[in-house]
Amino acid sequence: MKTIKNSLVLSFIFLGIIFCNAQQISILANAGMQGLSYKINDGNNKLKIGGRIGVGYTYFLNYHLAIITGLELGAYSNKTTLNDAVYTSDEIDTEGELFEFRVKTKGYKEENKFNAISIPLMLQYRTIGDTQFYFNGGGRVFLPFGQKSNININQLQLTGYYADVNAELSDIPNHGFETFDNWKSTSKTKLNTAFALSAETGLSFELDDNIRLYTGIYIDYGLNDMQKKEQIKKDVPLINYNDNGYSDRQLNSVLKTNRISESAKLMAYGIQLKLEFG
Repeated sequence: MKTIKNSLVLSFIFLGIIFCNAQQISILANAGMQGLSYKINDGNNKLKIGGRIGVGYTYFLNYHLAIITGLELGAYSNKTTLNDAVYTSDEIDTEGELFEFRVKTKGYKEENKFNAISIPLMLQYRTIGDTQFYFNGGGRVFLPFGQKSNININQLQLTGYYADVNAELSDIPNHGFETFDNWKSTSKTKLNTAFALSAETGLSFELDDNIRLYTGIYIDYGLNDMQKKEQIKKDVPLINYNDNGYSDRQLNSVLKTNRISESAKLMAYGIQLKLEFG
């Protein structure tokens, strides 16, 4: 959080300097599919609908070229589903016996949400006329905050397999082996700052002498992994073994496990509207 505050202070100072020399000021809003994109073992992940609002500043280099920056706030989310499967880990029970802890899931769904402050730095090319074609290319820095995972499982069955006696124990709550229906839990995860390549293109229309309306599409392609490696635990179960019951236990988000087979990168694309003044 301290890093985000410091970055915001520097951003406002930087934007204030540009604002004093800005030839045009803009407000924008967009909507599309945006969130964390990754491949996951034994499941699927899909982006969900999100959006972004912000203010922008344009400094013209000549009739066709301009530099664009600004400050934006966006909402991002994605939905992960896991195949019905059994996830195992080696545990020790209260009597010191080694056993295989089995977590059987049916209908696992996890929705990951987070917000991010983004700072663009882009070069714009535009044609001349009342109606103009434009293309913006460059990058964005995303400062994520408020990540939350909402986890829902139709059925969660916890059992223990003891290899020495070839027996699987279930429905013994005082030993931590239970079955739950419609299990719900939440988890919070810290995310890395994201760096992305960004592009925008479309048409702009003159509404007045000092007002233009921009319509078009946008895409942000993340370059780095937003998973914090220090949070990832190898072979971590979806839920930790607990012989005292699970009424207040939280499930482990897939973002804290090694089930993600590739980097979790920011991805966003959709449609965008912008009003430019000046």
